[in-house]
Amino acid sequence: MPVLTAVIAAGGFLTLPLAGNGAIQAIMAQPMHLEIEYEGVEPVPVLGRIKTASATLTADLSPQSYKIVARTRTEGMMGWFVHYDLKLIATGMMTKAGLRPARYDSTNKDGKKDRHVEIDFTPGEVFAFAAPRWGSPGAIEVTREQKLEARDPLSAIVQIALGADATPQSPCGGPVRIFDGKHRYDLRLKFSERFAWKSKVYSGPVIRCDVDYVEIAGFGPKSAERAARDKADMLWANLILAEMNEGTFTPPIKLEGRSKARGKLTIQAPRISYTPAD
Repeated sequence: MPVLTAVIAAGGFLTLPLAGNGAIQAIMAQPMHLEIEYEGVEPVPVLGRIKTASATLTADLSPQSYKIVARTRTEGMMGWFVHYDLKLIATGMMTKAGLRPARYDSTNKDGKKDRHVEIDFTPGEVFAFAAPRWGSPGAIEVTREQKLEARDPLSAIVQIALGADATPQSPCGGPVRIFDGKHRYDLRLKFSERFAWKSKVYSGPVIRCDVDYVEIAGFGPKSAERAARDKADMLWANLILAEMNEGTFTPPIKLEGRSKARGKLTIQAPRISYTPAD
């Protein structure tokens, strides 16, 4: 990984409050409203790196419950070749340990196989429905226990932003366990460094976390050769978490990775708003 010149000694941040505890305690006292915009940037032959996708995420967080709404769509010239329009809604309960999902609703319109997915999380079971139905449960079917230990994708993002799983020894938190209605996978985060960040969206301390994407169950069969090729394609990936509100709020502001086949891929946040709710 390249080492940025504006590195700040990690020891100076060890006195910051534990992110998850601080963020959740604040929400228990005052409901909060979160808005984040993301944009995807990819290399395109001849044109160079261009914006290819955009997403908006809003979350209303109260002492008892939460609701998250997100919308993702292709942008610009990329929409000529690949089209998708994805709307996601997640609701659940707010607890001292963070977000406990209750329901997840996903509607994807890509012009080919539009799919609606619903997940209901209960204390003893997780029920997933898809229309049209998935063609196969995957080479390894997701177990009940694997569903129960996971969160839906939206709840997982906000769980990271609240730093609810972070500790002084593991400031990135994780592993982030996700179930999207068919696939069960982990994002395993490893602390890399703390340094100073300066951009239009945020200036201040950030954490860099190395990311390892691990398929658990629900995926199609792969030969050993294909699995090795896929694993070798992603050379590296990391996540940048901003330490906002004196370290009590850690939203992801940038995700970067380099693929042998596709080059450098970037998802970045041009706007973040985190304010008390009306």
